[in-house]
Amino acid sequence: KTVLPGLIDAHFHMNYPDFSDKPPLLNEAICAYRSVPYLYNHLMAGITTLFDAGGYHNTTIMAKKAFNEGYITGSRPVVCGERINGTGGHGVSRFDMAVEADGADQFRKAVREQLYAGADIVKILPPYSKAELEAAIEETHLHQKRVAVHSGIYNKQYQFVRWAAELDADIIMHAYALPDDVIEQMGSKGIYSVPTMTIMMKNQLRDRFVPDNSELHEYEIIFRKLKDAGVKMAVGTDALYEFMKENPGLYFLEVERFVKNGYTPMEAIEAATRIGAEALGIDRMLGTIERGKTADLIVVDGDPLRDISELRNVVMVIQNGKTVRNY
Repeated sequence: KTVLPGLIDAHFHMNYPDFSDKPPLLNEAICAYRSVPYLYNHLMAGITTLFDAGGYHNTTIMAKKAFNEGYITGSRPVVCGERINGTGGHGVSRFDMAVEADGADQFRKAVREQLYAGADIVKILPPYSKAELEAAIEETHLHQKRVAVHSGIYNKQYQFVRWAAELDADIIMHAYALPDDVIEQMGSKGIYSVPTMTIMMKNQLRDRFVPDNSELHEYEIIFRKLKDAGVKMAVGTDALYEFMKENPGLYFLEVERFVKNGYTPMEAIEAATRIGAEALGIDRMLGTIERGKTADLIVVDGDPLRDISELRNVVMVIQNGKTVRNY
């Protein structure tokens, strides 16, 4: 058996609608119901903490409140509340899953509203102007919180992500739409990456996974460039739509893909624990097994340093010092 810190999913969406849902079916009630089993299933797999990178209205903030008050059992939510983007942006392209803002003042106000509501991290989606992003990052940092930025849309419009690196975003999500100059900046500035390779390697989120014995995918090539540049990378899934039902399996596929693309098993475990905690700004209490930290521990049947796939064999989960699974 092997004892490890509780695992961390640094990019998840606990209440994303099913791809077949119609917008009128999206409401706070179904999102709350949808969140509970996903949080529970993550916890039973040893993922004791997750970052919800954008939910519907205030439902993820309320899920965090419900967790803290003991109403639900599940992975500990770290949340951004609603994402922020320019009108018509990435977060509202199919469902109303973001705050629309235009101009630096509106972006600044949107940041304040999310933080006041209880967000732990602010997440910004394109499109935005440089002035809008600068206002959002400045306001967030004034509140001593962290900023995560979606790496890009619009056929790899690199200017968005260049501004994110230039303006010192804390995390840049996804290993795509990252030109070499941005990767170098991320390494030199200590900007974290959550590459989410596994989900992004599905063609338009619909096709089969690229087999492990295939040629390198574009996202794996970018991942290797990030590694070579010394960028710290955390494990996250970004499971959406019907693929949410494949979790927590997607999480372990992502950890294994880290190893396939050059990480040692120990480095991959660190990405799933310590680096995830650092990226989310919770490393003072989580991510490693040390005196004085929160007792989030898992026991694995086997040795994942010998075979990273044995990380899947979780037989005991301890969260906040309480045994929540033991078999």
